Amino acid sequence: MEPLALFYSRKSRALFIAACIAVFCVNLALEYSRFLEITQRKFFDLNASIISQTLKTNKRGTNYWVLRFESDRHGTFFTTTYEDLRDITRLGAKLTIITDNIGFSDYLRGFYAPSFKISILPDFSDASDDGLYDRAVSFIADQHENAYMRELFPAIFFASPQSVELRSAVTKYAAAHLIALSGMHLGILSLILGAIIGVPYRMIQSRFFPWRNGFIDLSAVSLFAFGFYLVFTGSVPSLLRAYAMFAFGLFLAARHIKLVSFETLFIIAIVLTAFAPRMMFSVGFILSLSGVFYIFLYLRHFGGGSKIVAALGLSVYVFAAMLPIVHYYFPPTALTQLFGPILTLIYAPFYIIEIVLHLIGFGDLLDSALIAAINLEVTQWNFKVPLWLCLSYVALSIAAIFHKYIHYLFIFFLILWLVWQYLIAPFS
Repeated sequence: MEPLALFYSRKSRALFIAACIAVFCVNLALEYSRFLEITQRKFFDLNASIISQTLKTNKRGTNYWVLRFESDRHGTFFTTTYEDLRDITRLGAKLTIITDNIGFSDYLRGFYAPSFKISILPDFSDASDDGLYDRAVSFIADQHENAYMRELFPAIFFASPQSVELRSAVTKYAAAHLIALSGMHLGILSLILGAIIGVPYRMIQSRFFPWRNGFIDLSAVSLFAFGFYLVFTGSVPSLLRAYAMFAFGLFLAARHIKLVSFETLFIIAIVLTAFAPRMMFSVGFILSLSGVFYIFLYLRHFGGGSKIVAALGLSVYVFAAMLPIVHYYFPPTALTQLFGPILTLIYAPFYIIEIVLHLIGFGDLLDSALIAAINLEVTQWNFKVPLWLCLSYVALSIAAIFHKYIHYLFIFFLILWLVWQYLIAPFS
């Protein structure tokens, strides 16, 4: 039986897109009104949560902190302070920002503003009042002695903030996508959840309520569990995209509508952007969508065959295909990044093993190998991709959907890119 179409006519498709555009315009207008709210005055007072703090040193050798805040009404913003701070992440603060140089696009993507009068809110100052999230992060971090490990595992389990040093160490292995919560993590968690509840549910169902649709029941449990996980981790954009695709995928599967399609990805992208215009500027969201796009592109042209060969081919293909987009945002490059496809392949069993080890209190069992890899000194260089080249590459990628010979050109381009980035650029 052939999968059904999601839209049966151009008219229905056009109406859907028009509705999304209308919702986008309304939400963009709301964001603009909030933007005017803070920029109509030079000094603006607001309350926000401190998401991360990073210690840096200026050219004169003076230390200062870069603080990242999250406001319920005004989104993400950054400021700096030269005060001697303790760890104040996850706390609430009141501050006054200077709004002179904030543009609307800056406001949407997460703006920087000088500030003064930063003070911790009393309601958040008592460490004994730590919430469930903080206790979970502490439970994971306390199983490790090394500072990198205390950051790494809370990040891959709960999307906790990462230091610049950890991000730099991960980048040299092209493993940033393994640290940021995304569809890969949701897929692994769905396998674990299915193994835990799937078998016993089937046994109980066959005996007591065989008339129930097991797929619908297990899907409902998964949606609820992952919805809680999404909220618990702060609804990071990459995980939000993955959850939306998971929910939409279940909806399509229940109605026998084709799942793996570029139209599905397009719908998810425009719906999320319509309801949250800030998504347009979220690097995590853009990279997450790009990764799924290239997975679909691979399956379109290389679907079928041995599962082992397909898994290896997919890992190498997506790694290479993501390079021009990733290095538009993140220039640092190293030869160790060529291990990226292998790390992606072994990540699922590693993630499952680490979940089990942390649950039983032995989370540091594999720390020595990870610390050695992070501390390995490698030569890095900046490989900056200009905007025009990145956009041209995106256009070629989209064109590769429609014709196999354009896809051959796309693959040839990727081969040239790999040679240029990892064999020519280091010596130029």
